[in-house]
Amino acid sequence: MRKLYAHKYRLGTQGATKITNELQQNVYLIVGKWGRHQDSLSVYAISGKLLAEIKQRGLGIFPSFELFSQNIHVGSLRRYHLGKKDILLIKGLNWVVVGNLSTSRYTVYSGKKRIMSLKEVALPAGNYLELTVKNKEDEALCICIVAILDYFAHSSKKKKFSFFVPRTKFD
Repeated sequence: MRKLYAHKYRLGTQGATKITNELQQNVYLIVGKWGRHQDSLSVYAISGKLLAEIKQRGLGIFPSFELFSQNIHVGSLRRYHLGKKDILLIKGLNWVVVGNLSTSRYTVYSGKKRIMSLKEVALPAGNYLELTVKNKEDEALCICIVAILDYFAHSSKKKKFSFFVPRTKFD
């Protein structure tokens, strides 16, 4: 199992984000943005090779996404929010993602087998998401999933505090 680190709330922002390993070496680069229909994120090896992509296909309360591994469609992802629990179903890969949006703790399963676990950790450089991935060949797809989870956490944080913004009479 290998641990990877991504800066929290940066995976879905416009531009590039680095994913590092336990030795703080750059391993992957994520490029793209979220928020609109047809937006996508791409995961590249540091060498520049495209490894995985995730494309947003639907909007609304339960948005849908398409996962690609080396330009081959491997699955469709849909999110279901059930109270404090989040469940993401990935058809094609037969993966289930279960966790809690507010604590950023998630686990990805294929049947009873754990593929990845995710938790938030505090490092000297700030808050990071720590991915523990069982197989190296699943890392790029897991990073795509984590990017979606990070986007959901960031957008729900914005919504939670948006009613505190003072409004002028011209809004």
